Amino acid sequence: MDLTLPGLLRLARETIQDPKGGARRIMAIDAPMGARWSALALMAVASALLTHASFALAPPATRDFFATAMASPLRTAVLQGAAMVLGVMAIHRIGVARGGRGALPEAISLMAWLQFILLVLQVAQLVAQVILPPLAEIIGVLGIGLFFYLLTNFVAELHGFRSLASTFMGILATMILIAFVLALLLGAVTGPAQVA
Repeated sequence: MDLTLPGLLRLARETIQDPKGGARRIMAIDAPMGARWSALALMAVASALLTHASFALAPPATRDFFATAMASPLRTAVLQGAAMVLGVMAIHRIGVARGGRGALPEAISLMAWLQFILLVLQVAQLVAQVILPPLAEIIGVLGIGLFFYLLTNFVAELHGFRSLASTFMGILATMILIAFVLALLLGAVTGPAQVA
């Protein structure tokens, strides 16, 4: 497998055209667990840096609104890394619980690869934000669709699920459940809001 940047970009394009085929090629890479986790961490850091670069180019009103959330690139990288790890665990454990056959190392590789493809799109969005801002918004919407399209196909290929529709609904249900649990935990930590 060609691991140069042009080779990875070519594989990214082929993965978008044939997500299951791309997933099989990524899962076929026999890499040590440390390398898989390192790739995932690298994607979190790179994504955080691009997110902050994009934030710096945003209108002043947007920067003011998100100033607290975007105060530290390090915190952003840690949060994105934690979200990716949570996603890997959910993909692996919930998929296996539903009768899937996917292994944890393969789930890590697929999550890192998904993030790489989204990172390429993020770079394109950043360039568009400088040259043609309305195009950046369109790329952002397309990115959301691409995320669910690739994730659904990756999970289906990882676990051997035949129905993409059922896999997609399972992903949505899992995301809603995780968001609900995190909201409950956040509420328990911060306590009830004070009424003036």
